[in-house]
Amino acid sequence: MMVGGVLFLTLSNAFLVWIPVLVRQTMDSVESLADETVFGDTSVVDILISDQAGWVIAKGVLLLLAASFLYGFLLFLTRQTLIVASRYIELDLRTHIYDKLQRLPQEYYAKNRTGDIYIRATEDVSRVREYFGPGFMYGVNTITRAGIIITIMFLVNAELTLWALMPLPLLSVIAYWMSSFIHKRSNEIQEQYAVLAGKAQETFSSIRLIKSFAREAYEQERFDRESEIYRRKKLRLDIVESLFHPTLNLLVGASIVLVIWKGGLLVMEGVVTVGNIAEFIIYVLFLTWPIAALGYTLNLVQRSAASNIRIQKLLDEPEMRDDMNGTTMDLSRLKIEFRNVSFTYPGATEKALNNINLTIDDAMSVAIVGRTGAGKSTLVQLLTRMYDVNEGQICINGTDIRDIPIDRLRSVIGYVPQETFLFSETIANNIAFGKENASFTEVENAARAAAVYDNVMLFENKFETVLGERGITLSGGQKQRTSIARSLIRSPKLLILDDSLSAVDTNTESQIVTYIRKALETTNVIQISHRIQSIRDADIIYLIHEGSVAEQGTHDELIERNGHYATMYRKQQLEKELAEIN
Repeated sequence: MMVGGVLFLTLSNAFLVWIPVLVRQTMDSVESLADETVFGDTSVVDILISDQAGWVIAKGVLLLLAASFLYGFLLFLTRQTLIVASRYIELDLRTHIYDKLQRLPQEYYAKNRTGDIYIRATEDVSRVREYFGPGFMYGVNTITRAGIIITIMFLVNAELTLWALMPLPLLSVIAYWMSSFIHKRSNEIQEQYAVLAGKAQETFSSIRLIKSFAREAYEQERFDRESEIYRRKKLRLDIVESLFHPTLNLLVGASIVLVIWKGGLLVMEGVVTVGNIAEFIIYVLFLTWPIAALGYTLNLVQRSAASNIRIQKLLDEPEMRDDMNGTTMDLSRLKIEFRNVSFTYPGATEKALNNINLTIDDAMSVAIVGRTGAGKSTLVQLLTRMYDVNEGQICINGTDIRDIPIDRLRSVIGYVPQETFLFSETIANNIAFGKENASFTEVENAARAAAVYDNVMLFENKFETVLGERGITLSGGQKQRTSIARSLIRSPKLLILDDSLSAVDTNTESQIVTYIRKALETTNVIQISHRIQSIRDADIIYLIHEGSVAEQGTHDELIERNGHYATMYRKQQLEKELAEIN
């Protein structure tokens, strides 16, 4: 397709250069008629309206129309090949980046700002497309058009050609300098735009928090400050860009003046004709954009290269190990083992988990408790392979989970994280997200199981209620229960509740836990909670303290040991009694 585009563009320029040639031939033919004795002292007007001149002009106009049509048609084919091809390249690149971003480990998102990632997937891709589209097209156009036109001009008259071309190299230099300046400023603007986009995204995502603290004016001031920086940088760029076209017109005008002046002298000497002057003026006009585009194209290549480096850096990011042809063992029964597992977050100096050893047998209900920051959530993030362990192994049925394809591993897991995220979609679609092609009956059943059905039915549009950004339409407890319903609808073999019942009342929590234990009898359940009351019936409880398993056993066994667990339990009971008294 690219080769075809180059061919069409070259042919279009071949027809374009015939236009000034035809103008010159027509003018010279009319001039020769005026010199013929048959017209004698006839006025110019009479000569132009004569049959002989009419035929010459008509012939010239028809040929000009034909050349112009072929030029336009071939230019259309050029754009349909080169520009369309660049759009396909853009599509493939953006799809590849999106796929890559989905396969990158969680640590990549922890290290990079959302706004910067967004810019790489959108603006940088567009810049790379400009290289394969406009940049490539302008480059080929400059070479072919300038090559053909300058060759013809030298063949007509070398001296007049040199005078005509005299200002044009300066035009290219100025265009290159301005483009370099524009490139530098554009990068600064791009970076500031990423900051601005990230700030806007952060503000709108946390709008409820901002309103609750009455910090609208503060956030408005911060946004205005970043926006003002963006305005000033953009304005400096606009000033330079506004000088470009007047400078371009000035140099083109100078070239035309030189052609008329030198051409007039050569006409009086009988070296060239008046038609040659018109021909050269048109050539200069035709050369204006290719010469100016030379600097623009070189700069566009630089900008595209800078964006391409940023994209390649993203594409070269190491992915989490995923053996697509890994084990195909049966996952209908799960025995989970943590074997001497240690983990340190990227950039951290202290271990989040240290030498963890624990076992979860099939269909077992497990609770994990501990103080904030003890490593409870880290434990389940390793199990779902949001991160990979630094030391040790996590095994399912004796096989390292790194040898199980990630999609297959996660297909049997229902994970409800601490931070509930809901899409700006209907409630039904948010719940159905957990299972492909889920029926509406399954959505309703999952909502009932998560004790959110009655709340949904109170909305005017019920399950078709469209949620705001991050589910802002719902209360904290309703969001948590909707998120739980999203996991329950897939009937997972392993259900992980990462402190995801903290925003619901005790009775609702008991209702959900009771359903899980009765309806999902063959499911492994891992429940992380600060409320010991809600996990006391678990088959086994692990207490995590400073990244290690400090205690394990049933509720009664741990109370008898009178350790950290018993202390937490007594403290919570006392708080409950005081709350009831008050």
